[in-house]
Amino acid sequence: MLHWRTATDPRPPDWLDRACAGILFVSLALGLLLPKVAGAGFLLLSLAGIVWLSIKGGWQLKTLAPLERLLLAAVVIYVLVWLGAWAWTGLDESGGDGLGRTLRLLLIIPLLLFVRQLARLEAAWWQGLTVGAILAGIYAWWFHLTGQVSLHEHRVDGPTNPIYFGGIALAFAMMLLARVHDSGLSWRARALTVAAIVLAISASTFSGSRGAWMVLPLLLPVYLLTLGAEQPPVKRYLTALALVLVAALVMLNPMVPMSERAGEAAADLARIAQGEQAEGTLGRRAVMWQISWQLFLDRPLAGSGPGGFRQALEAAVTDGHPDPDFLAYRHPHSAYLSALNHGGLLGLLSLLLLFAYVMRHHVRVWHTGLKQTRLLGWSGLAALATLMVIALTESIFERNAGIIWFALFAAVPAGLIQARRRLLLASAPGQRQHRLSVIVICKNEADRIGRCLASVADWADEVIVLDSGSTDGTVDIARQHSAQVHETGWPGYGRQKQRALEMARHDWVLSLDADEALDEELKREIDHVLAQDRPAHHGYALTWLTHAFDQTLSFGHWARTPLRLVARERAHFTLAAVHEKIIMAPDSRVGLLEGPLHHWVFRDIDHARSKFDRYARLQASERHQRGRRVRSSLTPWFKAALNFLDNYLLRSAFLDGRAGWMMSRLHAEYTWKKYRYLKELG
Repeated sequence: MLHWRTATDPRPPDWLDRACAGILFVSLALGLLLPKVAGAGFLLLSLAGIVWLSIKGGWQLKTLAPLERLLLAAVVIYVLVWLGAWAWTGLDESGGDGLGRTLRLLLIIPLLLFVRQLARLEAAWWQGLTVGAILAGIYAWWFHLTGQVSLHEHRVDGPTNPIYFGGIALAFAMMLLARVHDSGLSWRARALTVAAIVLAISASTFSGSRGAWMVLPLLLPVYLLTLGAEQPPVKRYLTALALVLVAALVMLNPMVPMSERAGEAAADLARIAQGEQAEGTLGRRAVMWQISWQLFLDRPLAGSGPGGFRQALEAAVTDGHPDPDFLAYRHPHSAYLSALNHGGLLGLLSLLLLFAYVMRHHVRVWHTGLKQTRLLGWSGLAALATLMVIALTESIFERNAGIIWFALFAAVPAGLIQARRRLLLASAPGQRQHRLSVIVICKNEADRIGRCLASVADWADEVIVLDSGSTDGTVDIARQHSAQVHETGWPGYGRQKQRALEMARHDWVLSLDADEALDEELKREIDHVLAQDRPAHHGYALTWLTHAFDQTLSFGHWARTPLRLVARERAHFTLAAVHEKIIMAPDSRVGLLEGPLHHWVFRDIDHARSKFDRYARLQASERHQRGRRVRSSLTPWFKAALNFLDNYLLRSAFLDGRAGWMMSRLHAEYTWKKYRYLKELG
């Protein structure tokens, strides 16, 4: 039996699970109202994770999915870039505080590793968001109706300032949209969730925090493609329309601070467009952004260090513009400009990678076969999208509140998704509603075909093997596992697989190669999909887990997700001689299964070079027949270099160590040969 995670994941005792659930609930329920509650909760959960993981040996990054490791790598890279900027330019007078804030991002690592082991946190997550949204709304209404005045006049500011109170309240509302779509929720709980969303939107409205509301144009299309796509069309579009109407009422209602601030922003934009000095908060930001941008232009590659913006601002004030009251600011009120100032283009790239990998993790959930994890994916997606929009006009990593909420929103949903997935796959999937055929083509695979067929023989409803002239005993081994072994000629990869597909009798077909085998986790995941009356997708890509050079590789082009599980009537193979693929009917939906499809890609280095040489000749021949030509002798070298950089750097194969380097080199050699053979044919 093949299992992906050979290490035993630590499971905290029930008392610790309950305690952590309580901490998370309090952090979310009271974090928008009481100072330091969210920060204390974040630190307590992280420290509990550090202690527990250290005691139980849970610091095993190999047990993480590749996207989780990329997320944690992005956190480390971001922190290292900032530490490098401080080492290069030195700490300014406030550098100690900034250093401490940045290092807190590293707590995302133990928090994610810990949360994915806890079973009770999901309920605390949703309950905390609901109660937190309700309390924030009640407080905002009390503040407004009683005529309270804060440091920001009539804007509700919570424990920090209106930007974070209003922005995080709006994030709570957007995250709770997923809760409303939970089909297992009682009508009372659903009504309470709707009330929480309305109250959270009220809180954001009374804060006058405009920047966060720019997330709506971004999230609405995403909603229609994700949460809304599973709803009847009327409900789907009415929900989106309701959000648009709420946004319009917020901006136009003269009774709330948001309307006044929206008008102020419009006036500022009009003055800026005419080349005049705007006096509102947007005008002041425009001044700081201009100073920050000029600072970046002066030092675009390495940046000017964490204290560079403050020094540039002081110099500008000394020169007479802007006014001395601008000295109250220490950052340019944009996380993206802060990154450019601190670390140059590398600083901005590290920030974008950090956002991108967190978002990619949550977006990917929407393509999986497990419905229950999608709601958690939406909550993380909505939260991070809101923070990314806030970061346009606020340097979120320059404040403790920004660091804390980002860390919670990055780590907790990602961990909860894996915890929920583990529980779902551990449960019985129920009776299959759809029968499954497995098809395998092979030739001289005696050393590998047994492992492949053994992984599906007692599980699939039928296994069809097409052999094309084996002389090493492959056919005899195949007949030990399947009653349907057929010996045929060799028409090419695509035609042979199409031939096998046409032999399949059942509604769903799984295509395997002889050097592959299903993990037990993937089989359970497929069982859950086929137990549904109407699976959410018509085909599913499987996650390759490549084994080569005595190592498991998780990154690079060889870690891709080939489409293998399909509804038979909607699929056919291309007739390519090599690198064939499945083509789905035009209106088909394709999802993703995360359990690993083990792939022993090479027997040894000689087999690797022989296999790549054969593929290179086939690819060159096909391209030549299609009219492709290579004119320059430099083309093979140029293409090979791009292929290496793509795999080793952009696809993060360097994270796989020596094996990642070797695979990147082999694929670059293959690319070089392919274009060299194509040039020879021309």
